[in-house]
Amino acid sequence: MKHHEQVIKWPSIKEQRNIHDRIRKAHSFVNCIGLIDGTLFPLAFAPMVNGKDYYTRKGNYAIKGLVICDDAERITWVEMGWPGSVHDNCVWANSKIYLGTNKYFDQKEYLLGDSVFLASAVMIPAFKKGHNSNLSEEKKFFNTKLSKVRSKSKHCIGLLKAHFQHLRGFQRVIKDKQDLDVILRQAMCACILHNLLIDHPVLPDWFNETLKELDQDDKLNQSVEQRSGDTRHNQVFAYMLEGHVVRLIARPACKRVSNLSG
Repeated sequence: MKHHEQVIKWPSIKEQRNIHDRIRKAHSFVNCIGLIDGTLFPLAFAPMVNGKDYYTRKGNYAIKGLVICDDAERITWVEMGWPGSVHDNCVWANSKIYLGTNKYFDQKEYLLGDSVFLASAVMIPAFKKGHNSNLSEEKKFFNTKLSKVRSKSKHCIGLLKAHFQHLRGFQRVIKDKQDLDVILRQAMCACILHNLLIDHPVLPDWFNETLKELDQDDKLNQSVEQRSGDTRHNQVFAYMLEGHVVRLIARPACKRVSNLSG
């Protein structure tokens, strides 16, 4: 825990620039400095204090976690300790990162998340399908591009739980705040070690099962109501579409040049 602030830390201005440069080159999103995703840390037993608050839509008891990572799957911020029934966006809206956006973001930087998050100046989520309408082709394209880069956050959490199996089921019974603090310290130590081990490769089948669980969590999250779209969201959406259209227009010309050169 003494290494917490040195190992899990918000990226510096230089590091932010490197992150959004890599994401722009690989996925076309400009000024993105991180990926955010929620996860559950299951409890083997129902807490003896406020147990119903920890009961999740999956039918078990868990502690809610919210993780921000970069495109290299390194954790840059983690929030944990909320009961499992709390919505991801509620945790985000009450976090020090969101409440202190001026300290952590400039006027252009933002995070990418799934559709359970509400769009804001610093949060660009996937578009959510309406009850009686399908997504347009443009929004489907945007969501596909977003899902490719957001897979990094899923892999980050999958790798975290693959390295440290106790995160998939804490055996300690929460009888008071001290019990919860012990669990949270264990989970935070795992996050710290995750960052220290991030450069060491692991076998893919280590976390295949964990990724399947995360996919199931995503499907459950899609049922949660939320608004979608604001000015910043639409700006990023328009930029991605503009680049897509330019590539489509340029593609036939490239083929003609290729044929002539042949």
